[in-house]
Amino acid sequence: MATPVLGYWDIRGLAEPIRLMLVYCGQEYEDKRYICGDAPDYDRSSWSNVKSSMDLDFPNLPYFIDGETRITESFAIMKHIARKNNLFPMADVEHDRCNMLEGVVSDFRRDFTMMCYRPGYETNKVNYFKDLPLKLQKFDNYLADKKWLAGENLMYIDFALCEILDHIRLMSPDCLNKHEKVSAYVEKFFKLEKIAAYRSSSDFRKFPINNKMAHWGGKAE
Repeated sequence: MATPVLGYWDIRGLAEPIRLMLVYCGQEYEDKRYICGDAPDYDRSSWSNVKSSMDLDFPNLPYFIDGETRITESFAIMKHIARKNNLFPMADVEHDRCNMLEGVVSDFRRDFTMMCYRPGYETNKVNYFKDLPLKLQKFDNYLADKKWLAGENLMYIDFALCEILDHIRLMSPDCLNKHEKVSAYVEKFFKLEKIAAYRSSSDFRKFPINNKMAHWGGKAE
């Protein structure tokens, strides 16, 4: 069987939770990365020139090609991998929590990412971190009686939340300190053996997180 292919920009972005899942599951894959050009044009032709020939129903990044499966949209990809590797909810309560948290985590991620890209970055950053403690406290309260987001078992949704929390703490290293449950949850996740090994290897790149036009996280450091 052909090696699965994950396609995305040459950044962490939406693909890093998928990479973490594949690493955790011990799945070999081709990490196909597309390069965004430099300012001022930020040329994206490395992707736009080939997207129509990819035989994808809705061409977009990230995409995942796994045998006959050719899909786009990050959560669709994550759930495809999860179903094959015991990271998908089986119990109704776990399923309901994951469905709910897909929306919650998507909104949480979008708020941070858009702050990095939108005009008025310095003002937006101040406002973002002013509002962040309330958002983190909700996660802290939610995790008070849970080992992972869905309950006792690690699920695909944990990969999505822990990755964006890592982005946020790279910008503001102390931002999780007052949120004991969130801090412990993130540390526990990144200490998982295969994930820790990947993140200490040359395969992992801390930056860039965002693409080159972002005000923060768009440079390889």
